Amino acid sequence: MIEYLIISLPVLTGIIMILCGLIIRNRPRGRVKNGVPAEALIIDFAVRTAYMKKIPYKAVSPVVEFQTPDGKKVNAVYPFFINEDYVRFRRGDIIKICYDRNNINRFHIENDGSKSNLSFILLFSGLFMIVADVIMFLKY
Repeated sequence: MIEYLIISLPVLTGIIMILCGLIIRNRPRGRVKNGVPAEALIIDFAVRTAYMKKIPYKAVSPVVEFQTPDGKKVNAVYPFFINEDYVRFRRGDIIKICYDRNNINRFHIENDGSKSNLSFILLFSGLFMIVADVIMFLKY
């Protein structure tokens, strides 16, 4: 009986990790609930100095311009800054955003790449735990 518990515990942990990975797979950073989708033009980049292990580097965040359904033009800065070497966007790019109807300066960028790393790690780790446990069970 204890053998089955020892075997099933990593499988259950792997299943939980896979489910968590699937849940957060499509959840971008700073997601706005019940947001209004819009297309936005990147007009500039906000720049700030950030530090990693006391070494300064330049962090940037896109400044976007979009139009609300009632015709109002809005300029807003994305609240998440990243190293300028890893920015996928350029001035003049048109991106898809989703903004908060109660606070139009709050938005998230659809498919900004922030959601894939953790979900991939959880999915791969959970699958690895299950496969390794099954192989060990069959081998021994």
